[in-house]
Amino acid sequence: MWQRGLSFWRGISALFFRSLRTESRSLRMHLLWFLLLLVIYFTMWIVQESTRQMGAPGLWFFQCVMFLNAAFITLLGVSFFSTVISEEKEEDTLGLMTMAGISPLGILLGKSTSRLFQVSLLLAIQYPFTLLAVTMGGLLPTQILSAYVSLLSYTILLANVGLLCSVACRTNRNASGLTTFWLLGYMAVPAFAYAGLMYLSMQRGWSRSDLWQTIVLNVLDWTARSNICVDLSLVTTTGHQFTWTAQIVGNALGGLVSFLLAWWLFGIVAKDPAQETSSRGMVARRTTRGLRWFSAGRVWNQPLIWKDFFFTAGGWAGLIVRCLLYGGLYGLCYAANRPWYYYPGNYGGPIRWQDVTFGFLFFGHPLLAIDIALSASRIFHDEIKGQTLSSLLMLPLSIPVLVYSKLAGCAMATTPGIVSIVLAIFLLPGGSEVWKLLEHSGFWWWMMNLLCMIHLTALFSLYLRTGAFVLALGTMIGSMIVTGFFMAMTQMGGPNAGEGLIFLAAMVLGAVCVGCHVIILTRMPALGEK
Repeated sequence: MWQRGLSFWRGISALFFRSLRTESRSLRMHLLWFLLLLVIYFTMWIVQESTRQMGAPGLWFFQCVMFLNAAFITLLGVSFFSTVISEEKEEDTLGLMTMAGISPLGILLGKSTSRLFQVSLLLAIQYPFTLLAVTMGGLLPTQILSAYVSLLSYTILLANVGLLCSVACRTNRNASGLTTFWLLGYMAVPAFAYAGLMYLSMQRGWSRSDLWQTIVLNVLDWTARSNICVDLSLVTTTGHQFTWTAQIVGNALGGLVSFLLAWWLFGIVAKDPAQETSSRGMVARRTTRGLRWFSAGRVWNQPLIWKDFFFTAGGWAGLIVRCLLYGGLYGLCYAANRPWYYYPGNYGGPIRWQDVTFGFLFFGHPLLAIDIALSASRIFHDEIKGQTLSSLLMLPLSIPVLVYSKLAGCAMATTPGIVSIVLAIFLLPGGSEVWKLLEHSGFWWWMMNLLCMIHLTALFSLYLRTGAFVLALGTMIGSMIVTGFFMAMTQMGGPNAGEGLIFLAAMVLGAVCVGCHVIILTRMPALGEK
């Protein structure tokens, strides 16, 4: 009996230290650590420089650091935690682990614990430095303890949810997508719970005098306070004392339940190898009845454009999904601007279609940029992964023609987003107001940030196995935070003092985009020789 237990713990420790060594040598992780620490130290410098203009600088610094940590952990959940088991499936090494006598529990603990340990270690290293915020004023040591416990609980939840998604999915891309959808639900459900709580208590007159009403109101209140953003906002208020909040308890229990579900699903779905090389995505076969219209059909005169349009961007089915997505976004903007409130004898009021159009354009163009960036992350990654890049470079085409042909194929699939935004500007009420934004340098700076995110995603996909989009997104968020701090400091010199800085930042981002083109074109031959 004791020999079985000894072999069990040996298997866990072997996987733990193997994963720890592998991740500690990863360039992606070192870049992410460096980016986070750079932003933290820059925040401390800004606070030190602006202590005369604000009250309680220590509390303000601590708020920035905590929310930066929460955003960083969220980005890790999409690319770092969600690929724990799926990467072993893609490499077909999961069966070797089971043949070595390691139990499913040992594999899950050994693989997931190392990544959770790394993130927890990063939080622990920050703890002594954030104690400096107490000396700046406006903060208590108990608030720091409470905030880090909340972050640790959120990390446990996200690590185990990523593990569950990784067990349930065959590929890293599907696992990351499923984790992203879960994160959207994690952010949306507490907001809807709070809206329901306000509706029932304010408009319906529910109170805790009735048993069933008390149960419903308590559940909604507990759900509304189970979000990490809500808990960090509460923790960073002046005079807060440490308590076991709904977020700490709920996230820890959710992480435990997710791990148990992953353990149960492991023996059912995790042993099948990945079929990435034969996957057709949303492209149907011509022999499938009723779905022939979604097939790739015959090869076009431009085969590279044809291939990436169908097998990278989704083809005709991808076009329909994008049309539904943008249509649903407009519907959500309509629902958000509809006056749902009512008074006795008066229901609602006239809807402001200008606000609906503005909301659609406000969320539509970042959604289009994210769609293009996700496609850009696969343009070269799939060729490198399938070991077809060397064969592709042997075609009688120049490297720029090859690269931009593949880019054109993915760009064709994003036409629903482009067309919907153009139609909203020229046809819908209030769309013409966009032309006024062209006069402001801040608009061009924002657009250059989105464009730079797309280019960095394509560039990082040549160097990283997973997480190119997440790293590019995190890089641009850090860049925007740094630029925003400089803007806040220059605004003290006058209302127009920051226009030149914004214009300079937009020019720098444009130069970065040009540099990405050059690096990609020079990197392609080196990758083809491997």
